[in-house]
Amino acid sequence: MGSGCAYNEATAVSGTEPKPSLNVAPLPVTVLKERINEIDQSYAEPRTIYRVSHSLGTSKDSVSPGNNYQSLWRGVRACAWLALNHENPAEKKKYALEGIYLGREARQKTSVQVEAYYYSAICIGALLETIKEPRSKLLREMKYCLEVAHELDGTHDHGGPARVLGTLIVEASDYDFAGFSVGSLEEGIATLEAACGKAPTFGENWLLLAKALADAEEHQRALAAIEKVFAADIPADYSVEHKDWLIQAQTLKSEIAVKVDDSVPATALQPR
Repeated sequence: MGSGCAYNEATAVSGTEPKPSLNVAPLPVTVLKERINEIDQSYAEPRTIYRVSHSLGTSKDSVSPGNNYQSLWRGVRACAWLALNHENPAEKKKYALEGIYLGREARQKTSVQVEAYYYSAICIGALLETIKEPRSKLLREMKYCLEVAHELDGTHDHGGPARVLGTLIVEASDYDFAGFSVGSLEEGIATLEAACGKAPTFGENWLLLAKALADAEEHQRALAAIEKVFAADIPADYSVEHKDWLIQAQTLKSEIAVKVDDSVPATALQPR
């Protein structure tokens, strides 16, 4: 699939945004190394809109024959974060579209690296969230990217490919009647369990599994997963988010407690 055509498919969802402007001039190896370091430093915690926007801008300015892929996938990563965290809906959509385009460009450079597939999928998911309706082509592309990413490196971003894929399947299972489903709720739960297996001390994996199990009314297994959230390590690259996961886990535990026998302590339960 040509990148121009692919970008048009994405922009057809919500407008005619222009393609991102990328550097085309060759850059010296020493400059490229410095740029990659600057890109990563700008993306490191504490992440802010300003810092991650700088990471994105430097990524686009650093595309060069010597590191096409390395700059492009980092640009997709920045777009993914901005699309998920920007407060302005129009900006969310803009960054999601830009990330989809950059991701398709990056995937043309190599088919054996996980990053472009993974962050492309997140950008597609962010776009679907902004338009508030499923689109079959984008759902299929998102699922494909995550399946490839999981095969290439299922441990990337703390089990990220299976975590995002499982979440997609769980959320899209509601669209089955309209032909948009990419799997059943049970398949989504199994995929989230795979994410937990890839990164068993990462709290978000267990939180998302707990939510899916609660949706399936498997309350005891959900409570067991919640206990795993409480016991999870604080990840250096997600220390801010980790605090929110703990709050969400406690809220979910309280909601489930209303529905189950209070005599069964959550700590006594183990995941299947």
